[in-house]
Amino acid sequence: MNQKFKVCAVMVCFYPDIDELLNNIESIVGQVDKLFIVDNSDQPVNHDFLIEKEQVDKIEWVSLNENLGIGAAHNVGIKLAIEQNFEGILLLDQDSNPPEHLVNTLVDGVQFLKKQGVKIACLGPDIFNKNTNENYKPLLNKGIELSEDFVEKDVLISSGKLLVADAVKDIGMMDESLFIDLVDFEWCWRAKKYGYRVFSSKRARMGHMVGQKNVKILKVYNLLIPSPIRHYYQFRNTLFLLKRDYVPTYWKFKALIERGIEFFLYPIFVSPRLGRIRYIVRGIRDGLFNRKGKLTND
Repeated sequence: MNQKFKVCAVMVCFYPDIDELLNNIESIVGQVDKLFIVDNSDQPVNHDFLIEKEQVDKIEWVSLNENLGIGAAHNVGIKLAIEQNFEGILLLDQDSNPPEHLVNTLVDGVQFLKKQGVKIACLGPDIFNKNTNENYKPLLNKGIELSEDFVEKDVLISSGKLLVADAVKDIGMMDESLFIDLVDFEWCWRAKKYGYRVFSSKRARMGHMVGQKNVKILKVYNLLIPSPIRHYYQFRNTLFLLKRDYVPTYWKFKALIERGIEFFLYPIFVSPRLGRIRYIVRGIRDGLFNRKGKLTND
């Protein structure tokens, strides 16, 4: 591990599969100086299984006792990291399996870019579908190759992203009002507003799963299938971000087109159809009326 750059990881979990969680803990704990695990479950997970794990002294488990959303959960860990003077903060999901040497690769990349005078907010790995082993290939935001090692991006997903702590102090914390979807994108766009830059490293790859599964509609449109409630946040938060001047215009047009297509495709092709359309309609309504935070039953 690079001793000149103190790094912790913040792993957020929500009713995790314990075997998978343990595997991912074992993959990362030896790569960092400390691992904060933030349990976002309404009923706290019994984490006695950690007692017998190696390097357990490097693990701090924080139970929130309710689902406060990914933004709030990340902020709990980020605040602890800043209070304890960590220079780099690696964000992880419970289902992301960090490869060997991920942290060293990202730290080396951050330090190299900083020496070049780059005002860097974060650096992440290339992300691939852990079920199919295929790289996620965005239609837009393909990035600009800075060198054979780095690609400058507009946004990175949260998992696997190494935040520079000093940059976080300038940019601010994650937007908790979004609760879950687009929290990672919003932070990257806000970073750019403050003159920071976002990169991925071509030397690091990490498996992840976006959505529960993917389906091809009419052999043309690739549709990510989330749980029905996620439609609420996707549609609502899109409307929120359309109003923010630092969000790129190209993304606003892209998002409007995608949400328009999804408004029809999900209720027609994906069950439970009625449940999905209800969440979509409510998300649109709450987006228009600026109702933020967690979805309530009122």
